[in-house]
Amino acid sequence: MFRVLRMRRNSFISREQDYALRMTAFLAGLPKGEFISVPKLAEKLFISQKFASRIIHKLKKTNITDSIQGKYGGVFLKADPKKLSMYDVLNTIGFKVKFNDCLKENFVCELMFGCKFHSFWINEEKLLIDKLKSQKFSDYILKEQNL
Repeated sequence: MFRVLRMRRNSFISREQDYALRMTAFLAGLPKGEFISVPKLAEKLFISQKFASRIIHKLKKTNITDSIQGKYGGVFLKADPKKLSMYDVLNTIGFKVKFNDCLKENFVCELMFGCKFHSFWINEEKLLIDKLKSQKFSDYILKEQNL
């Protein structure tokens, strides 16, 4: 008898956040004035429809996407892809970067003063956040023909 072991992955970016980035990049590639149904979007990006709907709902709440209701409706990117950053989308989906517990609010460390690791983690975290904020979706457009 074989036993399947499920490995817990401790990814920096969650599957939901990754899908949100892909969905946003796809929507950024739609011609102006066009939209796509959530089921079709989910199918094209190999995401379950339920998961895609939940992500679109979160993106809509923060005005990143919008939708047209009805049988022939769909979703589209409301935000300008030249201004919309990866950080904006990740933050909407719950991205909370903390490289180390010592950077969390109200964390008490006996070695806080004189610890050189603390300042290293602060700098690295800031570099990552600044990089994510500088990455605009206009540079990550997914075109249907490229899928």
